[in-house]
Amino acid sequence: MVHLSRMCTLVALLVALAGCASAPEPQGNSEILNLQAEAEYAYQLALLDQAETLYLEILRSIPNYAPAWFRLGNIYSRTGRLDAAILAFERCVELEPENQKALYNMALVRLKQSHQIISLARRQNGVDPQVQRQIDGLYQALLRLQQHTPTDSN
Repeated sequence: MVHLSRMCTLVALLVALAGCASAPEPQGNSEILNLQAEAEYAYQLALLDQAETLYLEILRSIPNYAPAWFRLGNIYSRTGRLDAAILAFERCVELEPENQKALYNMALVRLKQSHQIISLARRQNGVDPQVQRQIDGLYQALLRLQQHTPTDSN
């Protein structure tokens, strides 16, 4: 279902960019299509800095293009910019509320953030042994959950 939604979004983007067949093609449309292809190619090759730059350039022209926000969320997550990843996935979901992949990836990022926070709490060496047991229990539960959770959805 999400695949169909993404495909429809891409088709709509292509139609919007291509315009009417009888009308002359605006010069920027082919540039956006080329940027999209380059961005996707860079993303697939894990050239994340390059892909990020290209997706941001696309969003300057088409700010409501959910697939670019989704890719940026993945890029930010993979490069450890978790707050930026959340913002990108939230924007994607605002534009495509049914996008389960974006919601799933947002949950994975929140798990990473939770792990960072609980790791910090473990290093505090608090004086309350009950709280320390709770922290350790949550830390272990997060570790188990992360071990059984696949990586982000492309």
